[in-house]
Amino acid sequence: MACDVTDDGFDPNYCPKVADWDPGWVALEDEVASLVNQRRSEGGVCGGQSFGPARPLGMDSKLRCAARNHSLDMATRGFFNHINPDGEDFADRLSRAGFDWSAIGENIARGQDSAAAVMAGWMDSPGHCANILEPRFEFLGVGYYEGDFWTQAFAAE
Repeated sequence: MACDVTDDGFDPNYCPKVADWDPGWVALEDEVASLVNQRRSEGGVCGGQSFGPARPLGMDSKLRCAARNHSLDMATRGFFNHINPDGEDFADRLSRAGFDWSAIGENIARGQDSAAAVMAGWMDSPGHCANILEPRFEFLGVGYYEGDFWTQAFAAE
């Protein structure tokens, strides 16, 4: 069997499996993206670290692919971690999706049944909040999967 993965980690079979997504899940992802940009426009304090207002993040299809794949993976394999059971981390996921990055971050959550609830949880956590407000980031991908598994992928090119 031939291996389609390139030397830089890109896997052309990675994103097609999450391209046709439940419309309700897409609406939740889009709502989270909107809430992220609203919070970025306001700035804030995350665990004592102040962030001024930051430009909105563009929704990126490759980051969305990586985020969806991670939420799907956590739900179907029954784990909750930034590193999957095979040792793949968020940098690996972004490479598999074909995103060439200079700075990255990832937030995960589970159990929240709405965009507002998951955002409230992330904003109450200093590390997650800092990812949301980090001014270096330019792009965002959000992935939601049934069972209330959430992933946010942040990046700058």
